[in-house]
Amino acid sequence: MKRLTGLLTVLVLLASGTVPASAAQTIGYPAFTGPSIPAPPVGYSTGSTMGAIYDAESAGTDFWMDRLLARPGNDPAGNFLMTRGRGLFMYTHNPGVIGFGGRSAYWDDISGQNAYSIGVSPGSFTEQVSGRVQKPSHYRGVFTSGAIRVEMTKFITHNNVAVTNLAIVNTGGSAATLQLRATSPYATTASGNELTGSRPVKNNLTTIRPRLSGDGFGVSNGGLDRSVTVGAGQTVTTKVVMGFLTTEIPESSTEYQSYRGYSPATAFATHVRAYNRWWADNIPYIDVPDPAIKKSIYYRWWLMRFNHLDVDIPGQDYQFPVSIEGVTGYNNAIVLTQPMHIDDLKYLRDPVYSYGPWLSVGQTSRGGRFMDNPGDPENWSNSYTQYVSEAAWRSYQVHGGQPSIAALLARYAEGDAKGQLSFYDTNNNGVIEYDWGALTGNDADAVSFDWRPGRLDRAETAYVWSGAVAAQQAYALAGNTAKAAEMQSLADRIRTGVINTLWNPSRQLLEHKHVATNAHVPWKEINNYYPFSVGLMPNTDQYKQALRLFTQPTEYPVFPFYTANQKDKAEAAAAGHPGSNNFSTINSTVQFRLYSSVLRNYPNQWMTAEDYKKLLYWNAWAQYVGGNTQWPDANEFWADWNGGTIQYRSWIHHNILGSSNWTVIEDVAGLRPRTDGLIELSPINIGWSHFAANNLRHRNADLSVVWDDPADGVTRYNGVPQGYSVYLNGTRAFTVDRLTRVLYDPATGQVTLPSGGSVAHQTAVPGVRAPRDVVQNGARVVDVFAKAGVDLTSSRPNLAAGASASYTASGTSVGAAVDGFPINEPIWGSSGSPNGTDWYELNFGQQRSVGEVRLYFRDDRAGNRYRAPASYQVQYWNGSGWADVPGQVRAPAEPRANYNQVRFTPVNTQRVRVVMTHAAGFRTGLTEIKVY
Repeated sequence: MKRLTGLLTVLVLLASGTVPASAAQTIGYPAFTGPSIPAPPVGYSTGSTMGAIYDAESAGTDFWMDRLLARPGNDPAGNFLMTRGRGLFMYTHNPGVIGFGGRSAYWDDISGQNAYSIGVSPGSFTEQVSGRVQKPSHYRGVFTSGAIRVEMTKFITHNNVAVTNLAIVNTGGSAATLQLRATSPYATTASGNELTGSRPVKNNLTTIRPRLSGDGFGVSNGGLDRSVTVGAGQTVTTKVVMGFLTTEIPESSTEYQSYRGYSPATAFATHVRAYNRWWADNIPYIDVPDPAIKKSIYYRWWLMRFNHLDVDIPGQDYQFPVSIEGVTGYNNAIVLTQPMHIDDLKYLRDPVYSYGPWLSVGQTSRGGRFMDNPGDPENWSNSYTQYVSEAAWRSYQVHGGQPSIAALLARYAEGDAKGQLSFYDTNNNGVIEYDWGALTGNDADAVSFDWRPGRLDRAETAYVWSGAVAAQQAYALAGNTAKAAEMQSLADRIRTGVINTLWNPSRQLLEHKHVATNAHVPWKEINNYYPFSVGLMPNTDQYKQALRLFTQPTEYPVFPFYTANQKDKAEAAAAGHPGSNNFSTINSTVQFRLYSSVLRNYPNQWMTAEDYKKLLYWNAWAQYVGGNTQWPDANEFWADWNGGTIQYRSWIHHNILGSSNWTVIEDVAGLRPRTDGLIELSPINIGWSHFAANNLRHRNADLSVVWDDPADGVTRYNGVPQGYSVYLNGTRAFTVDRLTRVLYDPATGQVTLPSGGSVAHQTAVPGVRAPRDVVQNGARVVDVFAKAGVDLTSSRPNLAAGASASYTASGTSVGAAVDGFPINEPIWGSSGSPNGTDWYELNFGQQRSVGEVRLYFRDDRAGNRYRAPASYQVQYWNGSGWADVPGQVRAPAEPRANYNQVRFTPVNTQRVRVVMTHAAGFRTGLTEIKVY
């Protein structure tokens, strides 16, 4: 679908002689198959339904989410392992190995080897495929040899401890003595009764220090051995534990020691309860009438968790929690899909899940156009087909926080909008240009690039516009009126450029334009409609004519949700440019965005709520292998739709490409992100008799939206009246009689119905805040923003000014470290310095009371010039000489890439400096220094 995948599909198509298909029928609704889908153990709650579900089962080890997403036996999606930790997972999984067989990974594949394996002898143990049970929290497998049966239960804890419980069952008539041997390529050095090791991860981002131990096991010849005797008809239990420890996650060590000490039963219960408690704490409960749709929603919640990386690697790579596109494939935070992920992640209750990805993008993009994460240089590229700023702004509207958060987002968004234009808009008309399909995210699926060689002015410019608008709104909220006005002017320029350049009045369509010949490109993609998706186009009958193509499935079918206009694709194929004709959740996400905008802002006779409903159902159906709800598998892309089945599913499995849970919350349930203190519902009525989006974290309140159609007289939610209601912190705020647009003011209880309806109930709910009035003070949120240079705990002024240094490398500057922006570049650096120690000084120009310094050290693993210093000392000028500041307390204690905090007894001084002893073989750089 992206990069080389489209090219690969082209080669497959050409080799097989297959001609890319085009839609030829008006599609109905899909048929789902599969076993019955487990229902929750309790009914709907006006508080936290997910909490009630967990509480109902918390005394045991069998949980609803595990049952709901369980995959028994031979999985048609292939072998993989659902359980994972913050960084540790199995890139591939070999179920035939007792232990963790396959390619073990810490953020990415470590070395293509098992994490560890456990041999059992004598005998030849064979895995019984029918005994496999795969659940999100754990995996069970069965191995037999003669009368001996080995029942394996394995799981990975949150802080990267891989645990294998073994129950060895003797079904024979006499006792049996067995030898167990655990080995790992990563832990081979004896240390008491455990094995240890050290191994750098991919690209040397960090070092893992594995530790391997087992109950009753002793060290022998590079492995762990234990002999067990199992009486006739008896069972012996034991376990093997391997911790993947890192300095930056101290919990990995404490968790390893804890699980090492637990009995097998206690280890399993502790993990499974903690794993399932996370669902109760972090996801809203979503209820819809169709079980297949409902299960797909929870599968997508699991995908967000499975494809999430939270390793806190110091520096500007993976120090922020990020969403990963395809941990079993590309395995990087790729900007093309980050905004799609953010749109779903913002409905996880903890804002760190949606804030982390845009903080990471902003910190690693040099203050310019957004780039893929540099931790994986194989994918170190960029895309003009991304709307990170737009999605990030919506995440802020949902969660809110101190205005300094909005100010930081505004600065990132400004850099991206200006950077995109600077890099791509070479003819300075406010429209970006490109000449190759790869960066659209649809490479060989796009058709317009094949019409005529050369650069094209592109409709994807709409995302640059939405980014500029996000910057304008964020600056306005932060109180920077001058910057807000500047970004509004930029947005207006882009909007004018798009309309004047890309609108073809003779065909009444938005079309890319061939720059060299000034000709509109007749071959189109869904990308041509991005200006409608973001609200850039004027709402007039003239421009709405462009939407007429969506009434024709031969042009833009609801399903398959192709990239290319199918008539144009056929014409391109006839002209010798068949390309590929894949479809994926990238495309369905784009279609959802278009319908979401058009049905509200550009009403017309061609696109309907019924189309939207079909898209919702087919999007879910495509993610089930063969439509069977037992086997959800969100592949990177699909191909060769024959009118009834998908003939090809790509090799990347359980990918978080695209998004769709937001559609149920924002479109079906109707909750719309806003910047003011009002709550808005604007539903797209798809004819469902009922639905609920329960316990969303909305700014500083718990919010639920519930619909129960009064027309049928059936009450579906106990304790909830029929109609369309919102609950805030468990209190019913209002109920109206129909699905209609609602504006509600929590402060006054006033309900306004712009599209009609009647109010059955309304009341004020005091204390519900507008986004800018929310205080984000959770420890993790405070930490990640501190690493991005924003102090959420104080509004103290930063005193850093008047910079000088003992040495300044070419291409760096002393001023770069006092610009208030600790991004990866620009920096002050000392590369090339002949000194083993260098200093960086600040002169305030007057006496100041100083008690804290924050240092942001550069670590450029790709350039391999800068590392955090071996040591540093904060000093002050005492009037006659330099002296160490008294009572220094450092966090962390040893110098670390990026954020370091030094607190000390306040001193009155005009000058402060940091003296840095360089790490061996490197020099020191500062992205920023802050003084308080």
